[in-house]
Amino acid sequence: MDRATYRTAGMLAKLRRPQPARITARDMLRRHLHDAGRNLDSLATAWNCRRFSVWRIFQRTDRPLQPHHVEGAIAALSLDEFDANELRLRAAREAGWAIDTQFLMEQSNG
Repeated sequence: MDRATYRTAGMLAKLRRPQPARITARDMLRRHLHDAGRNLDSLATAWNCRRFSVWRIFQRTDRPLQPHHVEGAIAALSLDEFDANELRLRAAREAGWAIDTQFLMEQSNG
């Protein structure tokens, strides 16, 4: 039996821990792909490019991931809202956006 087949969303939520600061958005995508039992080639259709282009995007670490790459990966992997927002925030910070999480928390608590 494959390990990923009997893990439910509740079980995976209990296994979640805060990500270290050194983890990149690419690392997070690799982890989600591994959890889903997929490889990098499966993102080619979501990103509307060739398989080799996906590999090149992951190897060019000096460039941040583009927003359409992040959103395409979220849709292809069917990530829940928590994982999707965590990936979006990490990618935005790598791109140089100064995101104040305290401000976001104040706005959501209203």
